[in-house]
Amino acid sequence: MKTRIGGIGSALTLALAAAWPALAHEVYSVPASYVRHLPAGRAPQGAARVHTRKPWLLGTPPEGSLSTEKTLFQPIAAYLTRVTGHPIVFRPATNWLTYSQDVAQGRYDLVFDGAHFTSWRDHYLGDVPLVRLPGPSGYAVVTRQNERITKLSQLTGRSVCANSPPSLATLLLLGKFSDVSRQPFLVVVRNWLQGFHGLVTNRCDAAIVPMARLQSLPKAQAAAVRVLYRTKAYPSRALSASPQIPADVQARIREALLSPAGEKVTQPLRRANGAQLFVPASRHEYAGLSHLLANTLYFSGGATPVKE
Repeated sequence: MKTRIGGIGSALTLALAAAWPALAHEVYSVPASYVRHLPAGRAPQGAARVHTRKPWLLGTPPEGSLSTEKTLFQPIAAYLTRVTGHPIVFRPATNWLTYSQDVAQGRYDLVFDGAHFTSWRDHYLGDVPLVRLPGPSGYAVVTRQNERITKLSQLTGRSVCANSPPSLATLLLLGKFSDVSRQPFLVVVRNWLQGFHGLVTNRCDAAIVPMARLQSLPKAQAAAVRVLYRTKAYPSRALSASPQIPADVQARIREALLSPAGEKVTQPLRRANGAQLFVPASRHEYAGLSHLLANTLYFSGGATPVKE
């Protein structure tokens, strides 16, 4: 079933979302398997004490299946539990609406996500970028080569396979249409690969693809699409830490993720993002990008009340 958002429909969707009662947030206990990851000198006496110690939550946008995201992030949470001596739990996001709400309310302690979210949390919550994927990150809006669509403005009223807002790529696309009533419709997918498949199987008229992925497509696939628009480049996705994590522990996390052991545990995540290594991240790289969230639900008024 297609989920379509766009034009007037997108405004209605946001209005309904704003009025919809907030979903109850599940309380995450520390998995019993994490107990063995706590260093002996710091481990609480018995599993019961581990469960009473509030864990730090690791989060990321909902761009993959639940099983895939657990496979990528739970080993990292377990590794950082061992490194820091503090329980860290991966909390998957079910959809962009609840993810946005959790980010705006400062519910996460560690987050791996895009440049605009990283910048917003730095500006409003004091989160610190620790490591990031290498290089800049840009996106392309593509259509089929045999389509009569030759420029971006012709997507008015047409369908585009894309992540739900406030995904950075989707916000950049919609921002090119100043008249909301003339925006394209979004066929919501969870990641670029689903979107590209939707394009080639005629589920949508266009799709958003990361530039790095577009450049790595097999020649036959690349020749079958036409690029309508390329966004400017932004800093790549980063893992950032909230002020709830002490500065010395943040430094320990950065060092651990850049170490050979960290490279091993993060390899599946980096491979999924087409990257060979993590590199150190700095706040100035993301400064000033929070404005990209200025007109989106939960972020238009700055930070909402933070961590309970």
